[in-house]
Amino acid sequence: MMPLNDLIGNCDITTQEGINEACEKIASKEKEIDVRLESILSQQCQLEAKMRNIGLALSGLSVVAEKSQNLSSMIDDTSQLAENVSAKVRRLDEARSRVSECQQRVHDLIDLQLCSQGVIMAIKEENFEKGALHVNRFLSMDKALLQKTADDVSGSVTSVSKAVSTLEQAATQIRQVVNQKFDEAVKKDDLASVERFFKIFPLLGMHDEGLEKFMHYICSKLHNKSQKELRSSMDIAKAEKRTTVAYADTLTVLLENIARVVEVNQAIIENCYGPGRLIQIINILQKECDDEVVQLVLEFNKNRQIGRRVAQINDYIKNSGNSTTMGHYRKASGGGSVDKLNAKDIDALIGEITIIHSRAELYIKFINRRCANDLEKSNMDLDTKQAKMNGLNELLQKSRLSTQMQEVLGTYLLFERYFMEESALKAIALDNLEFDQQCSSMLDDVFFIIRKCIRRSIGTQSLDGVCAVLNNAASCLEQDFMNALKAPLKAGYPTGYMDLAQSALQSSIQQGRLQTSDVDQARMKFITALNNADQSTEFIETLWSMMTEEIKLNFPAMTVREKEKLDSCLSGLKSFGDSLKALVDFGLQQLRTSAIKPRLHPWVDQFISHNHNLTEDELATYEAGETFIQFLVVQIDGLFNMFKSTLTSRNYDALVSIVTTEITARLERAIKKSTFNRLGGLVLDQECRALASFLTGATSWSVRDKLAKLLQISTILNLESVSELPEYWESSSATWRLTPSEVRSILALRIDFKIDDIKKLKF
Repeated sequence: MMPLNDLIGNCDITTQEGINEACEKIASKEKEIDVRLESILSQQCQLEAKMRNIGLALSGLSVVAEKSQNLSSMIDDTSQLAENVSAKVRRLDEARSRVSECQQRVHDLIDLQLCSQGVIMAIKEENFEKGALHVNRFLSMDKALLQKTADDVSGSVTSVSKAVSTLEQAATQIRQVVNQKFDEAVKKDDLASVERFFKIFPLLGMHDEGLEKFMHYICSKLHNKSQKELRSSMDIAKAEKRTTVAYADTLTVLLENIARVVEVNQAIIENCYGPGRLIQIINILQKECDDEVVQLVLEFNKNRQIGRRVAQINDYIKNSGNSTTMGHYRKASGGGSVDKLNAKDIDALIGEITIIHSRAELYIKFINRRCANDLEKSNMDLDTKQAKMNGLNELLQKSRLSTQMQEVLGTYLLFERYFMEESALKAIALDNLEFDQQCSSMLDDVFFIIRKCIRRSIGTQSLDGVCAVLNNAASCLEQDFMNALKAPLKAGYPTGYMDLAQSALQSSIQQGRLQTSDVDQARMKFITALNNADQSTEFIETLWSMMTEEIKLNFPAMTVREKEKLDSCLSGLKSFGDSLKALVDFGLQQLRTSAIKPRLHPWVDQFISHNHNLTEDELATYEAGETFIQFLVVQIDGLFNMFKSTLTSRNYDALVSIVTTEITARLERAIKKSTFNRLGGLVLDQECRALASFLTGATSWSVRDKLAKLLQISTILNLESVSELPEYWESSSATWRLTPSEVRSILALRIDFKIDDIKKLKF
């Protein structure tokens, strides 16, 4: 029960009001208690039903307890019975195992006798396969177990020992005979006999010796064949008109022969010697492969004069006084001309080196794949398989094949870099502009050379080589090609008013038979360089995307680190694209300074000389003659026509954008220096809209944004009264480019607007 003090709370029972309040609280609490009691009593029937159910359930629990005890007793009995049965089963299993072991011992004893008799007969009949099978069966027996079995049965120790001795002697004898017969077959070059005795070696427990002897025989065959092919390689190449790739073809045949040996003999070795032996074969084959590759590379270097050409390139680099760039056609410090190697002379040689390196890479990939598949078939654990593959990789990396290919790759990179840079410089030196062409020949020539070199590097199958060539390509473009573009743009666009299109026509007809002035030629060089730079941005983007796709297709199994390295090298081409865009912007600014601003400003400044406080008669007279906007549009159109046929579409659109910016900025200043009445504002609005329509139609780019401020100024000056502005300001959907203070200053240009009305405006 709740205490009375808590019930009445803070009621003051010393007063009548407090007593009444306390009584009300007590009465309210009584009602609440009555409601709860009624609710509890209403559940009496349900509670009584549940109690009855509980009583019935309790009566059934005694039955459950009794049945549970019976079940537990049955489980104990069953468990005991199962334990007894399992013990008997274990004893039976043990007995069965002993019986099986006994049977095996008996079989071994029987087989021992049969083998001892059969092996002697097989040796006499020179049936070495049958004799080897008897020896193989004997080798699979446990000698100690045989001796124990002989002790246990009939005491036939002597017969068992005699049979064992006989078989041991027979095994030694047949091993000697098989070795001798194999050597005789090798001397006679009897391949069928060689393979016959090779299959016998594993039966005699001579796995390693058999593999070694067989592979040495194969290596001798490969050596003789490769020597013959090396001597006849040039004759074959001449007959097939492949002299430029004779050594690449020879290396291809050499490596294909070794690969064919692996492919043909792998099945025989797996059947006779078991899987997991291929790496052992590669260890022997690789020595022969290394010897043949070293000899072939020596012949290649000698006959292709690699050493002389490398020294010639290195001397040229040294004498040119630049260790990072190979070109620029400079003189040696001694005063004589540097004896340069003609880049065209090593083009075919570079292609041959590419094939040589790619064949070696394909061979190594083939060996790795074959050995991995062979190990997968074996019963070795994963750690052992991984250790063997690591050993194979180390063997291949340290092999003379790999070291020779590293030297070949180094020679390739030196030649490729020289070829790339010298060819690019030659293309730049022989640059010419054909009639009706916007870009000169060096653009296509240089990018063709760069693409050719990168694609050729992909053919080496070496990602390191590809990355090196990508870096060289970026360097060549950034230095030689970029310098060729920068020179005329830095010189600027010559001033003058000669029609450029006519100048281009005159300088192009009949390859220069019509003489042109130096200024005209400088203009053409500037425009051509600007067009080349603009077109190069598209070329470099295409080159980057094409090379990225081709490299990833040719190197699908790159690691994360290799991908990062490749992306870093490809980014060099991307950064060159950014440099080109900056160069185009620089050239356009040069054009703006030299050819646009000096012409536009006098044309636009004529706006100030016109009267903008017009009467009706003056307006009619003004419109009857040549208006300012007509004059300006004619002049601008003439300016556009000068460049439209000579600039690329993007450069022309950029030029229109620059002209639009200059016109709007200059015209805004001219407007702010003038005053207007209602008719003058109307004329200005019409002229600004006409100008906007002309400039918008002159380009495929959107220039409306650049004209927005000018159009808003003309609209404000065309208002009939100051009171129209707030409504127009709020209802306009366009973003206002003018601040309120600028709007007031523009309204002040209207001589018919009162300053007080302008000051009262609220935005």
